[in-house]
Amino acid sequence: MKKPALLVLGILLLAFISIYFIIPQYITAKSSISVDATDGNVFRFLVQKKAWPKWWPGEHNAKDTNIFTYNGTTYTIKKDANSFIELGINTGKVQLDSKLNYLAENEVATTINWEGQMQSSLNPFTRISEFVRIKAEQQNMDTILSRFKTFMQTDTNVYGLRIKVEHVKDGLMLATNKVFKATPTVTEVYDMVAGLRKEIAVQNAAETNKPMLNINQTDDNEYHVMVAIPINKEIKPGANSVVNKMAVGGNILKTEVKGGRKSIDNAFTQLQNFRKDYKLTGVAMPFELMVTDRSMEKDTAKWVTRLYWPIL
Repeated sequence: MKKPALLVLGILLLAFISIYFIIPQYITAKSSISVDATDGNVFRFLVQKKAWPKWWPGEHNAKDTNIFTYNGTTYTIKKDANSFIELGINTGKVQLDSKLNYLAENEVATTINWEGQMQSSLNPFTRISEFVRIKAEQQNMDTILSRFKTFMQTDTNVYGLRIKVEHVKDGLMLATNKVFKATPTVTEVYDMVAGLRKEIAVQNAAETNKPMLNINQTDDNEYHVMVAIPINKEIKPGANSVVNKMAVGGNILKTEVKGGRKSIDNAFTQLQNFRKDYKLTGVAMPFELMVTDRSMEKDTAKWVTRLYWPIL
């Protein structure tokens, strides 16, 4: 009877010893993901904790901006630096110290790495339990990073607008320029539009799209204004106008905004940010396509404007 008992004890002892070889002293949970976003934008939304509530998949403690929860686990921001953020992870059973960092893969993609670690118990049963729980936490980390990726790859989340790259369709346009001492009024802009429309009608040409507008403020008291109308054929321009040509099929950034001058200017700023983030070279001035006839619609909140920026 002694030999079988000793054999069982030997097997159990061997099993316990094996646990210490199989489960390391420090148990880690790792998660990594590639995001189609610039490292600058990843910094804005990942390392700057004020942006976390915008993409976090769980709940956020409004009274303590450092505490977030997801799937029963509490995540506490302990430190945010220029290139990483340190998080405490508390599942209720185990606690991990973790670090989130990022690295640019190229100009338009960034890798995010998240690693948590905890020293395992000397008790073999506890050690096994810790290992199982920490590996289960790794699934939470995967889900959280996937949520971040989905958020970052949606332009409306990052820039507040849906921005697309399209191809130029209107190759010819009749344009005119004028300098103002203040931001031009709607009446002044549409007076310029009316002048172009007379020239187009006289030469039996047709408009192929809505009027275009570009306002460039050169200093406090000078505004250079260009108005253009796409046309179906080349005509002889008048004394104060010119026929401009664009390369049909060329690339152009496009977005759409609803609202008045403030909304339009903000959209141009975001279009500029997008262009800079993705290192796109502008080959012509940006312009707004006045979809809504502003001379007829007095409520600026109802104005619909498409913004364009020709790029390489």
